[in-house]
Amino acid sequence: MPIDFGWLESFVVSAETLNFSETAKRRGTVQSAVSTHIVRLEETIGQRLFDRKRGQSMQLTAEGEAFIVYARRILNLVDEAVDSLKRDQTRSVIRLGTTSTLAVSILPGVLEEIAGQFPKLHVEVSCGRSAETIARFDNGELDLAFIVDQGKRPGRLFVQNIDLAWVSGPDLRFDPNESIPLAFLTDGRDLRRFAMNALDKAGQNCHIAHTSPDPIGVRALVAANLALTVMPTLAATPPLKTLSCDDGLPDIGQLPLAAYQRIGVKRMEVEAFGECLQAHTDHSRKAL
Repeated sequence: MPIDFGWLESFVVSAETLNFSETAKRRGTVQSAVSTHIVRLEETIGQRLFDRKRGQSMQLTAEGEAFIVYARRILNLVDEAVDSLKRDQTRSVIRLGTTSTLAVSILPGVLEEIAGQFPKLHVEVSCGRSAETIARFDNGELDLAFIVDQGKRPGRLFVQNIDLAWVSGPDLRFDPNESIPLAFLTDGRDLRRFAMNALDKAGQNCHIAHTSPDPIGVRALVAANLALTVMPTLAATPPLKTLSCDDGLPDIGQLPLAAYQRIGVKRMEVEAFGECLQAHTDHSRKAL
């Protein structure tokens, strides 16, 4: 037999009042209904929940003390689910796909500004490789994509070239005349080609000293002063630092960033989000 929520509500209130008459008043029903709820609940779970001896105050049994914890959790979870669904009916949701690098650099400022404009806006942020993110965008899973430019396609809002930089931890020591230790993603689908091409042209040697399947792992390796990597200059937030030709390293070049907005989405908050992405990208680029 399934447990009725009404039984649980009568049980929880009765556990607080230890009086079926008072419980009936609070629940807007009659005492006999409350008694029936408790009896059916006890029969369903196969345990006595209250000691109800004549001439003595009603008390929870040991089983009742244990069950009250679960009963409250069940009722609270139901209330939470209902409240959540009510909020979802009224709030606006933006689904944004970006890269881990951009999520830790440009995105925080964008989110803060958007939250100020649209306090009730719910933002879902997912991080992944640019190629994977644009595929999700093309499938209609995302409202906005902020990634390395994937070429001209419907919905592209802007393209901005940003400087790339050699990045190290705060205390890395290396000799530019020796083989330079590098850290990149395990599968090679990253910025290593920029590093290799620049070093080859400069006649300098390098080797992949460490790898990680995740960009955050690469940042950790670099922050630990184990190797250099290449990333957008604006993403080299402390404790990472950028290096230059003064450190014996060649120029790397630029990387195009782009934002894409799903065609057919004309919501004011989505368009404002795209404009904010462009403004913050441009500001970060000019500030360096």
